[in-house]
Amino acid sequence: MRSYIVVLSLLILSCNPRENGNASLKSLESRVDSLFNAEMEANGPGAAVLVSHKSEILIAKGYGLRDLATKAPITSTTNMRMASVSKQFTALAVLSLVEKGLLALDDPVKKYLPYSTFDDMTIEHLINHTSGIADYEEAFMSDWDTTQIAQNKDVLEWYAEGPPQLFQPGERWEYSNGAYNLLATIVAKVSGEEFSQYARDNVFEKSGMSRTNYFNLADPIEIDERAYCYEKNNLGQWEQVDGHFLNGCLGEGAVYTNLMDFYNYDVALRNQNLLSDSMHDLIFKPSSMKINDRNQYYAMGWIVDDNYIFHGGGWYGTSTFVLRAKNRPLTIAVFMNSDSEVEDLVRKTYEITDDYLKGI
Repeated sequence: MRSYIVVLSLLILSCNPRENGNASLKSLESRVDSLFNAEMEANGPGAAVLVSHKSEILIAKGYGLRDLATKAPITSTTNMRMASVSKQFTALAVLSLVEKGLLALDDPVKKYLPYSTFDDMTIEHLINHTSGIADYEEAFMSDWDTTQIAQNKDVLEWYAEGPPQLFQPGERWEYSNGAYNLLATIVAKVSGEEFSQYARDNVFEKSGMSRTNYFNLADPIEIDERAYCYEKNNLGQWEQVDGHFLNGCLGEGAVYTNLMDFYNYDVALRNQNLLSDSMHDLIFKPSSMKINDRNQYYAMGWIVDDNYIFHGGGWYGTSTFVLRAKNRPLTIAVFMNSDSEVEDLVRKTYEITDDYLKGI
């Protein structure tokens, strides 16, 4: 079983020069087909793959099955669990409240969640993963009654009890799912709406993501064309793993979306249609604290470096990765409904696409 902590993907893409490939779109699709068909098991879970350039779709298709019981295939409209790729939508919900004047990034967290746990902590600390709050997931894995579905209110109660800080806010960078869970709680409190409803109205609908939703296992909704999540058991057989007791927690994950909705969202981002220009400028603005020695920084639910904007996610039966090139209007997204390796597939898809673009 892969770690329950969301994988923070730090992709380094090769930019070595290669000979120009065949510039036909059919050739691009054929090479991508060969890549993913070689990785997908027959009658197993698979992947949804989006490649867009200049806001035009080059590839949007699925490989493998979204439901092993019915043999339903993954397609461009299959809704798949995003894991930590969800964080960018939580950040957008926060920015929408900033734009409305209902909160500020430098507001103290205690203004909304009045507990000593959040002393000296700001909204921006939570967004940038510099808050120093303890890891609720680790504690829930050992202490929570796993017959009950944990929800955001339970996470807040745990933080209210005062778990020790890992470090003082702003002292260093450390990835925190709890930070984004708390951001969702703050969005709900400030807006007066349930978090998923606020996100649908103020982020998804504005982005053209009409079939995108949050999924709370404690209060489940029907997800159209849902891809179920799978991992291999000890016998090497695929087993559905959608019933995890932390699948009632929102903000750090829990978004279900599909390639066509994500494409619409990507276009809306590029056209700056979601927020005012000043708010859009903040989405990909690097925070002041470097997260590693690769000149990479965290922004609003994205990792940024000199060449790319990206984020990965991993959860039980889920592997996702989204990538935007900074030097050209290229977006690649790969969503998988298993815990299979995703980063290498994104890298190879990028290289194949790079060959195609050199030839046109």
